Order: sequence, then structure tokens, then C-alpha cells
Amino acid sequence: MIVAPVVLSIFLQLFVQAAQPWKALDPEQALYVYKRCYEDHLPAGSSRVTYLKSWNAWKLEPNDAVTHCYAKCVLIGLQLYEEKDKAFKSERIPVQHEAYKTLNEANSREVTEYQQALASINAGDGSCVALYNAYLPVHNKFVDLSRKLYHGTVEGAAKIYAAMPQIKQKGESFFAYCAKKIWGGYNKKEWKRGRNYELSGSSQFKKVIDCIFRGLRYMDDSGLKVKEIVRDYELTETLDEASKNSIEECARNASEKDDIPKRSLAMYSCLLDGSHSEVFKKAFDFREVRSGNLTFLVQNLPYDRDQVRQQILALDKEHCN
Repeated sequence: MIVAPVVLSIFLQLFVQAAQPWKALDPEQALYVYKRCYEDHLPAGSSRVTYLKSWNAWKLEPNDAVTHCYAKCVLIGLQLYEEKDKAFKSERIPVQHEAYKTLNEANSREVTEYQQALASINAGDGSCVALYNAYLPVHNKFVDLSRKLYHGTVEGAAKIYAAMPQIKQKGESFFAYCAKKIWGGYNKKEWKRGRNYELSGSSQFKKVIDCIFRGLRYMDDSGLKVKEIVRDYELTETLDEASKNSIEECARNASEKDDIPKRSLAMYSCLLDGSHSEVFKKAFDFREVRSGNLTFLVQNLPYDRDQVRQQILALDKEHCN
């Protein structure tokens, strides 16, 4: 039997993903989950502040459809629940604890009890309300512990940031973080070129772009996330049929021609090529600014191209002089 290369590649990717052990979330990853779920589920209007205050205090209130789907979003984001399996993943709780137990001040006995409690509940049909009703008693009993485990306190997260300078810091953009991680600093000739949207074929540049794409959630171990890129075009009001087709074509070509580790640079290069490059730059610049300020959309701050450009120029000056 002849197996098409693309099908074989998919099978290999699935095998690798299944074989990889689950990794604990760091403060950036957890904070991203909370803020993105705010973005996706906070209502507009006068009630927005009420929900925000409640969720900030880790209260799953009010008990309504909005909070139900916010809770589901967070459970999926923290990987306590897998939607494809319609199942809670209690075995991940001790892994999360083990990674930060010297810093999070969590009690090991309580961690075991939390794990057992999560293992005992059923997700039902996986709907927002089913997950909310199943998890709410567990949440209410272990909320203080879960805040420690999943970096939900300012003090706890600050300890980890201070103890682990190698991870992305709060307020640091993914562009700056990835340059620091790969190049060990900012004041590099290649980094300056990169900030001017000039391409380089070096192995380090490829790693930087892949790091950025993964940080922006444009890419993960399963491949490119076209919806995330499209969303940034929408937020800058630059998405039309032509630009969407351009994104989809670039993603299709990158996915067909390149292995996952090479797709970030292939996608980036494609989006910079042709008549839609300036549109991409607007969306990419706005995402850079927001990657250093995860509350931007939560605060309902409007998109202003001139302000974004000024912030990008300030970042260029900070990191390239």
C-alpha cells in the first residue's frame, strides 16, 4: 500500500503529540488563558465591570450563560479539561504542582485531594453549563489552592518571574522575549533587520520567528492556527476577502510544503510577500504591542494605527540602539 507523504506526515505528527508528556503551565501561559477568556466572554455594556470584578476575584459568578462559557474557556485553556475527549484531566494537577512546588506554597495533601475531586466529576455532554455545574463545587472548595497552582495571585506569579528570568516576563513582548532567548540580547545586526521586516536565512532567525509565532498562538505542535492570524486582521479592520484568501493560501502552501518546525518562517515570508504585506504588518505590529500588554482588549482600548506605530518605534529604539 502506498501512503501519500502528506498523510504519513499527519500520522507522524499525531504520534509525536501523543507521545509527549504533558508540561506544566508557566505564569505567561496561565495569564494568557485568563485574559483571552476575558476577551472572548466579557459582555459589552454596563454589566462588563460586574463580571470583570467577579472573575478577577476568582468567583464564578453570576451563575449565568456568560460565566458558564467563561469557566469552560478557562478549564480548556488550563488544560484541566480536554474537549476532544469530553473529560477532565485530573492527572495533570500533580504535574503542575511538581513544577513549581518550591515557589507556589501549595500543600501536597490538598493537591491530592483536588486531584481526587476533579477525577470524581463527570463532564456530561461537555456544554458550558454541564462543565460549570460539574466543576463549581470543586472550584469553590479548592479555589485558594488552584490560584496557587495556576499562577492566579500577583505575589505568587511575581516569585516565579523573579526566580525564572529565562521565561517570558510580565509586560515583555514575545518579540523581545524571543530575541533574548535565541540571540541572548537585542542589539544584534540580524535583530535590527528583523524589526524592519527584512528576512534572513540563518538558523537563529528561523528559531526566533518560530518562537514568536508560537508565543502569539499563530502556531503550536499541531500546525498553523489560521483563525488567530485572521483575528488580528479583524482587530485592525484590515480583513477583507482578498486578505483572508491570502492568509489561507499562505497557510495551505506552508502546510503542504514544510514540516511543522519550518512552517512559521514559511508563513511569515509568504505574508510579507505580495500586495497584502502592509496589511499584515499592521496586524503583526498590533499583536506585538498586545503581547506585552495582555489587558489591552480587556480594557476596551481602541485600535489606533498611529499610536501603535509610535509604540513600535519606541520598541525599535529600546532594543536596537
